[in-house]
Amino acid sequence: MKRLAWFALATATLAACGDDEGGTDIDAQVVDAAIDAQDIDTPPPTFSGSISLLEVAVLNPGTGGTFFGQGPQVSIALVSSEDVPGPIMEEMSSALGCKAWEYTPAQAAAAAIGADEGMIELTLAGTTPPSTPPCTFTAGVGYTCPHTNGTAGTGGIIAAGPNAGTATLTDADNSFGNGSSLGRYLRISGATNAANNGAFPIVARPTATTLVYANPAFVAETLPATATHVNIFGLGPIPGAADPGFINDDNTVSVTLTAGGGNHFDTFTSTTSSATFGDDFDLATAELEKLNAIPEDGTAFTITCDAADCPAGSAAGTVLNIVTTDAPTAGLSPFAMPLPTTKQVKIRCGVLGSGAITVPAAYSALIQSSGATRIQASFIRGALLIGGPENVSVVAGHAVVGFTN
Repeated sequence: MKRLAWFALATATLAACGDDEGGTDIDAQVVDAAIDAQDIDTPPPTFSGSISLLEVAVLNPGTGGTFFGQGPQVSIALVSSEDVPGPIMEEMSSALGCKAWEYTPAQAAAAAIGADEGMIELTLAGTTPPSTPPCTFTAGVGYTCPHTNGTAGTGGIIAAGPNAGTATLTDADNSFGNGSSLGRYLRISGATNAANNGAFPIVARPTATTLVYANPAFVAETLPATATHVNIFGLGPIPGAADPGFINDDNTVSVTLTAGGGNHFDTFTSTTSSATFGDDFDLATAELEKLNAIPEDGTAFTITCDAADCPAGSAAGTVLNIVTTDAPTAGLSPFAMPLPTTKQVKIRCGVLGSGAITVPAAYSALIQSSGATRIQASFIRGALLIGGPENVSVVAGHAVVGFTN
């Protein structure tokens, strides 16, 4: 059965998967009760999940419709109904129409991190597809996709980069390749200076032993021999990167989950088959600016990609995904989405074929009542994937993301 996966891009900082070491991620998180502790009338928990691979373009805050950057983003969340409740409102029982959720801080964390359910592999084919390492789960972080062959190492030297806000990592014992460095993030652990630890977007590979990455707060140092670094695929946009980006419209995608961890899902493969990645698209400036100015007064609103920019057949459908946080954001990156202090609202509206999404007033009113300090809005054009189980949705496509501050 074909279906379009509707999913959340919400993580602590727009990274596809969490990271417990800070850094400049441009954002993308199960406790089972003992059987004999359950009330006899309490239904057993159900398990569901979403897996997405997107080429994400992030808008600069404010007006004008300019872009900060873009890059591949992997989002994987496999969850239990005990930890992540279902929607409080929905127009349809299917994936279409609008749905809304309200989460406590603990539920928001569980929804973003998910649980370990085995290894996940994403395989792309077509014109110059990016190499995609296996994605594995880390407790408290979630799924990440590290390149451990040829880009992982220990020690090294951190120095100033060629441009303001950048640093360099030199590892004479390593050999970095474009295919496992560009469009990736560099995660450093064990540095003497705390500002050097974290996950940072790689902006250049000047030599086989040197990477340039964005970290305005870096401190020059020779890393301890025990410090580690690894390049990670799918953590999100790269500053300054623009079309054509890193994933091509003619790429096909295959996603395989090999059962493991909690073993609540059987091994499966979901694929675009003969279809291809959801195509890149443009939005008119007025529509882009709406993504940076989601209404907070409870009124209905529509975001549209017209037929010229989103022609028939370029994607199976369209999703608008909205996430709020009520946590303080002063002093944080304008793209940071910290976990909520009290409540998080998620709204997801999806249509097949059309490039227009309308959020009804009843759903918009949830944003108004959320106490939001920041709103993340993602307009997504996705491809159909087939072959997976009904309780795991899988999507591949392009997205534009804005932030209302």
